[in-house]
Amino acid sequence: MPNLTSEARIAERFATWLSQVTGRQYTVSLGGDPPDFLMEPEGWLEVSDIYLRDEHAKFLNSPAERTFGFSGPLDETALRLIRKLDEKLGKQSYEPAYTQLGKGTLLLTRQDTFFDAVNLAQVRQALASFRPTNDRGFFKTAYFEYQLPGEDRAYDVVYPRKA
Repeated sequence: MPNLTSEARIAERFATWLSQVTGRQYTVSLGGDPPDFLMEPEGWLEVSDIYLRDEHAKFLNSPAERTFGFSGPLDETALRLIRKLDEKLGKQSYEPAYTQLGKGTLLLTRQDTFFDAVNLAQVRQALASFRPTNDRGFFKTAYFEYQLPGEDRAYDVVYPRKA
């Protein structure tokens, strides 16, 4: 279950960044789920977290979980991001938001405390060959939010693919 307070902070942070790079003032408010958020002056925003593993998500979001052990392939985050992007692009439940509000924005957030430049390179390599299996056309853009150790948060466009 998503943490709405955390998602709202993520959405507001994204709206601030988008305002800075576009020169337009964006704000977000809770949506009908879907979408997670309505964006003004236009559109809607869906936020989805990418965790290293399901156990990692439980560890970060459940007070009852006390430990998490790292194991698995180094490209796990990249693979999970690709799977989540493909899943979201093909999700039929966004159709009402699309019909009412037009194309939305998808924000995939990195929730992997072990994420570093090597992981980012693996993500970019995986995205270079990514082809959606069932893109329904509900999103105009998808971004990947991440933060490397010691750096500010960054946003990469992960859909549509750059030529």
